[in-house]
Amino acid sequence: MDYNGDLLQLLKLKKIMRHIIYVFLATAVLMSACQKKVTDDIKPQDLLSSDVVFSTPQKIENAVLAGYDALQSPEFLSGRVLIYVDLLGEDIFDRTGYFTELPRFNLTSNSGIAYNVWTAGYFAIATANRNLAGIAANSSKLTTAKAKELTAECKFIRAVANFYLVNFFAQPYVYTADASHPGIPLITQGFTSNDPAANTPKSSVAAVYTAVITDLTDALADLPLEYTGTSNDAYHDKTRGTKASAASLLSRVYLYKGDYANAKKYASDVISGTYGAFSLNSTVDAAYTSNGGEYITDEGIWSIPNNVNDNPNTNNALPMHYYPTGRGDLAISPSYLSTTTNPYFAIDDKRRTLIITGTTSQTSSYKFTRKYTDITGRADWAPIIRYAEILLTYAEAQARLASGVDADAVAKLNLVRDRAKGLSPSYTVLSFANKDALIAAILGERRIELAFEGHRFWDIMRVKGTVTNKYDSDGTTILPAEPFGAKKNVFPIPQLEVDKSKGVLVQNDDY
Repeated sequence: MDYNGDLLQLLKLKKIMRHIIYVFLATAVLMSACQKKVTDDIKPQDLLSSDVVFSTPQKIENAVLAGYDALQSPEFLSGRVLIYVDLLGEDIFDRTGYFTELPRFNLTSNSGIAYNVWTAGYFAIATANRNLAGIAANSSKLTTAKAKELTAECKFIRAVANFYLVNFFAQPYVYTADASHPGIPLITQGFTSNDPAANTPKSSVAAVYTAVITDLTDALADLPLEYTGTSNDAYHDKTRGTKASAASLLSRVYLYKGDYANAKKYASDVISGTYGAFSLNSTVDAAYTSNGGEYITDEGIWSIPNNVNDNPNTNNALPMHYYPTGRGDLAISPSYLSTTTNPYFAIDDKRRTLIITGTTSQTSSYKFTRKYTDITGRADWAPIIRYAEILLTYAEAQARLASGVDADAVAKLNLVRDRAKGLSPSYTVLSFANKDALIAAILGERRIELAFEGHRFWDIMRVKGTVTNKYDSDGTTILPAEPFGAKKNVFPIPQLEVDKSKGVLVQNDDY
């Protein structure tokens, strides 16, 4: 991720950090999987390494940066999890069958897909927890302001990991009236060995969301507006936690929770410039176009960066799966392309220019996205939060809170839609018969604007929708509808971890 602007320094850092992290790898897995108890003769051999990691201010900061590297795992935010969210929806299909039973909602308890997401997510949490403990124990080596900032970054990283994990491994927040249904284990301690105290059951979804919101709120208070004094400040502003990225993620979390007042509040803070200046790019493809190897624009709020030397492998990178000259596994579904099943996607919408026909004999019958195109370097950044999402979150929250068709919600919707629309007129209040029609248009706009960025299935589930018109791998067979609340909308807890917990960690229903 080149966080220090020096590739050699970064690679050296990552090598050191991997060595250190491997020493306490059992801790990360333990935290996530509720490991079996250990005998008294196991010594915490990572203590010396921990002392080295937190011995100087620069090493402490480097350790925090390793937390972002954990999020960048090819099995997590740098690649696979965005794909999985969209594969569960209806807008792409796995034309090669590479992702086995995932698109059919038929994973098994020993699924490698589920295991890899679980392990990568909890590894990021383990890293954040260890760094929080290390910063607290070595705060005298830092200024007060720096200690607060680095602590905030760790909480931001932990919140991101918990948010993605709870949405994969538990039913949506709105599944029960008070979100009291089972979530995931909440791990907040930095264990230094295979500690039996880490054998933790699931917390409720409500408790997990509370923890995520607490971490993000704490982070928002102490994260910087922007980074200064680094070798590449603009790069850090888009790839490390900032006030804008924390507020933006809070708006998403509250939207998923159905707390529209807070979703609106945090989106409004970003839109008003409280946390920096953001705006839509002038063209629909600018956010996905590299500028000297970086994807830095006014629209990007927070991304997971990749470069030619540090990226997911050929089986995990976004361009390898999405672009036809790579693996080309993920074709765009007719459901997305059709104005019958995707009625807000006009034929002259400029975002259709982001859709291309396959160029090889194996792919020429299919359509693909060109949001991710770097097959050679696999350096496309994963766009986690864009300003367009914030505008649409505000529009939806405002529309839901209003008693009728709200002009402010329409205006925010137009900001996103007007950039891409062809000859269709802009929306007005009179364009909608009622507030439900406006909300439907906003959700339709989210489907188009945020396509292939890891939103679709969770957007359907948070409004208690049903996945329909979903194509199987042959691109012609329609799969059965998948309703809200179906048991296998949720990933299985890796059976290996359930078994090792000796009954503490309970498997999800129907696995």
